[in-house]
Amino acid sequence: MKNFIIFFSLMLPNLAFAEILEKFPLACICDKNINALKYFDCKQKISGTQLDIIKNKKNIIFSSFDEKNYQLFNEDDLNLIFNYDTEDYISSILIKKNLDLIFSISYKEYNKKWSYDLKCVSLKKD
Repeated sequence: MKNFIIFFSLMLPNLAFAEILEKFPLACICDKNINALKYFDCKQKISGTQLDIIKNKKNIIFSSFDEKNYQLFNEDDLNLIFNYDTEDYISSILIKKNLDLIFSISYKEYNKKWSYDLKCVSLKKD
């Protein structure tokens, strides 16, 4: 029984990760369910993006918005976090299990962070 619990606790986060990966590629647009000002700001700055997994590298995704490869930074049973790190800023993509997405940019020098809520849909054909 102890071995089963250990196995289950180790596999559960990987199952959630696999579940999200099965839905790639993703088309993500600004979330209309947030307040009008945040939605308008998101539309002005981002509008939308397509996320694709880099072939043979399940820990890297490509964002068509900024045309950058994001490296898997953290995963748990509900979220995946991908980062693109430079000297000046860190761009992050947090993908939730339900495909809600938060795109954020954190500027190191100013200790300032901007974030935008997006909704995603799978483009994968069955």
